[in-house]
Amino acid sequence: MDKPLWVTYAWADNTENDFDYLIQEIEAHGIPTKYDKIAIVPGQHIWSQIDKHIDASIISGWAYLITPASLASKACQEELAYALQEALSKEGSNLPIIGLLHNVSVSDLPKSLSTRLLVSLNDPNWKEAIKSGINQVPPPRSASQQAPYVFKVHENYCGVIGRNAIEFRPRFGELSYWRVGATKEGKFLSYGQGPSNGGAHSLTKLTAIESSIKILDDDYSYFGQEGPLTPSRSAYIVFDGELPNFVFFGVASAPYSADLHNYMFFSKTGKPPRGFPS
Repeated sequence: MDKPLWVTYAWADNTENDFDYLIQEIEAHGIPTKYDKIAIVPGQHIWSQIDKHIDASIISGWAYLITPASLASKACQEELAYALQEALSKEGSNLPIIGLLHNVSVSDLPKSLSTRLLVSLNDPNWKEAIKSGINQVPPPRSASQQAPYVFKVHENYCGVIGRNAIEFRPRFGELSYWRVGATKEGKFLSYGQGPSNGGAHSLTKLTAIESSIKILDDDYSYFGQEGPLTPSRSAYIVFDGELPNFVFFGVASAPYSADLHNYMFFSKTGKPPRGFPS
């Protein structure tokens, strides 16, 4: 890639060299860059200089580091408006315009950018996404495997300070008989099912299982009931204070069955206990 990517940013985003690091990472991925610190001559009219750079014959694209600081910067907003006007009037829509999101949400963006390619710097593949945007091709599909369930941790569950919950739900479809187990160092309070995304769980349970089991050398509190769980209805297990070291979730094939499949787990170490069934 010979032509550089022009990058607009707020100077406030480089007080601790964050922007310098961003440029370092982009260039390490084979994308040369230009930006005002190295391309703009002090003392000369800034817009006439920017006009020379917003030209698809000499740059591969135009990127805007979108942060709370740049959204609040009048200079950045003026450069955005100028660059969009010049890019569209000179090159039609052929010049790639890319928004780089950092600590902002899509709802914070100016309308002029909301329909452009947006790349979150939280995405582990953000550098490849920038390169794909410049080349105007779809980004490569992530090869990482996704579990069939979603889990979330809810601190101060239902507004109670110190009460914490783990939520499990399917991504699609329904689950009829679900089971959850937790190592016993956590102070267990309750379990049940309720609205997704932190809703209070019901105390009503069908074909409930409440027992203790031993897996390898660890004792577990073990619970479950009949669903259905759906993408909008989740299972919850609730604790007073710190969460236990390990919680697993699975699906049984029949009421009161303990023959589980499709495990998913929460672990403070990020790994299941050694020898835990897969």
